[in-house]
Amino acid sequence: MSQSLEGRLHPVTPLRHSWAVLLALGTLVYQLRDLFSVGTTGSEEKIDIPAWAACVTAALAVALVVGLFATAWRHSHYSVNGNTLGYRSGLLFKVRHQCDLHHVQNVDILRPFLGRIIGICTLHIVMSGTTMSLSYLTLNQARALRARILAEDTAAQKLYQVKTRDLFISLLLDLGPNLRSVVLATIGLLPYILSGRTFALSTLIAFTPKVWGLTGKRLFVYSGWTVTRNAEGSYRADFGAVDAQQCTFRDTRVASIELHQPLLWRRFDWVRVEVEVAKVPRELGLKVPSELQERALGRGLDWVLHKLAGGRTNDVLVPVCPRAVAAKLVLHLLGPDAVAHLHEPIPAPPEARRATPFHRALGYRLENGYFTAWSGTFFRSTTAVCPAARVQTLTVEQGPWQRRLGLVTVNANMAGGTRVQAAHRTTAEAADLAPHLYIQSMRQARAAEASP
Repeated sequence: MSQSLEGRLHPVTPLRHSWAVLLALGTLVYQLRDLFSVGTTGSEEKIDIPAWAACVTAALAVALVVGLFATAWRHSHYSVNGNTLGYRSGLLFKVRHQCDLHHVQNVDILRPFLGRIIGICTLHIVMSGTTMSLSYLTLNQARALRARILAEDTAAQKLYQVKTRDLFISLLLDLGPNLRSVVLATIGLLPYILSGRTFALSTLIAFTPKVWGLTGKRLFVYSGWTVTRNAEGSYRADFGAVDAQQCTFRDTRVASIELHQPLLWRRFDWVRVEVEVAKVPRELGLKVPSELQERALGRGLDWVLHKLAGGRTNDVLVPVCPRAVAAKLVLHLLGPDAVAHLHEPIPAPPEARRATPFHRALGYRLENGYFTAWSGTFFRSTTAVCPAARVQTLTVEQGPWQRRLGLVTVNANMAGGTRVQAAHRTTAEAADLAPHLYIQSMRQARAAEASP
C-alpha cells in the first residue's frame, strides 16, 4: 500500500497573499489624503491625526490583514491517502477538495523568478474539467507530492535537451511569429504615423506585450528545455531561464502528437513536437480561445489580435529538434506502430488540385490502430498522429466546392477539442476510411478497457 503524504503550505504563503489587500488599503488611504493631516495641528479643512496614532493604526491594519491570512494558512492542509488527494482551506467558509489520483492528467511545477530566490514554487494539478493549485510549497515538497500523485519512480531517462544554438537559430528562422510581430508593431505605430502626436504611441505600448511574447519571451521560456522519461511511464519537460517550469503528464493521457515544420527549418530537417493531452487550459501563455470563444468575440479586433498572437491549444513537448529525435519521442509516447508509416502518406487524389493549391502536402494513413494525417501550406507543414482508441467522434464535412468536385473531409475528434483531419478525400475513400477508423477506434478502446 502506498504511504500517505500530508503537509501544510509554505509559511511565506500568508505574506504573499496579503500584499494585494495591503496595497489596496494603501491606495485608498492615498486617495483620501486630502481629508487628513498627520503630525500637524490647526488645520480647519482637514482632520488632524497625531503621528503616533497614524503609525499605530497602520501597524494594526498590517497586523490584522497578515494575521487573518496567517490564520487561514494555519487551517489549510493537503494530504494524499491511498488513491485520494485532498486539500482543505478556508477560515469562515470551509472548503475541502478531493479527487481520485487516477483522474489527474498533468502535474506542473511553476517556479517564478522571485520564488526561485526564496525557494518556493506553485504546484498545478490538472484534472479533467478542473485545476487545483497549491501555492506555495518548497521545491522538495512539490517534487515529493508530484512523485506521490504520479507514482513516479526515482529512475529517470533523459530523452533530449534542446541546444541553445539550435533554439536561437530556429526562432530567427520561424517566419510565422516574426511576421506576426512585425504586423502588430506596424498596427501599433500606425496611429502615430497618421497623426504625428506622441500620445498616439500608447497604442504601440499596448501591443508591446504581444510583440514580446512572439519574439524575445519565447527564447527565455524555451531555454534549457529538457524532456525526461520516468520509469513508470510519465514524461516531464523542464524549461525556463527566468521562471523555471516543470510539466509532467502520463503517456496514457496523450490524445495526439503533432510535428510542425516551418519553411526555413526544412534545410536543417527540424520540427517542433506538440502533444495534446485531454485537460482544461493552463496558464502557460501558449493558448488561444476555443472555437466557441472565437465566435463570441464576433470576429472583431480581439479575435484578430488572438490570431496574430499565434498561440496554440497544444502543449509544446520540444520547441525544436531533428526529425529523427521527434520520431523517437513518438515511439516512446505512442509505441512502434505509430512511427511505422510516419513518412508514407497516401497522397491526395487528383481532384484535390482544384480544391487547394497545397494539395501536395495532404495525405493520411490508417494502419495498426493509428491514424496519421498530413497537411500544411507553403510556409508550414504538419504531421498529426493519434491512437484510434483516443478518437471520440467522427465527422465528415463537405463544402459547396467540395461537393462539386466529389471531395469530403474526415475529422477524427478527440478529448480536449483537438482533431486529426484527412482533408479533401474522394467520397469513395471517405466511405471506406470512416467505417474502418470507427471500427478500429471501438476495438482499441475495448481492448484498453479489458487490459488490467
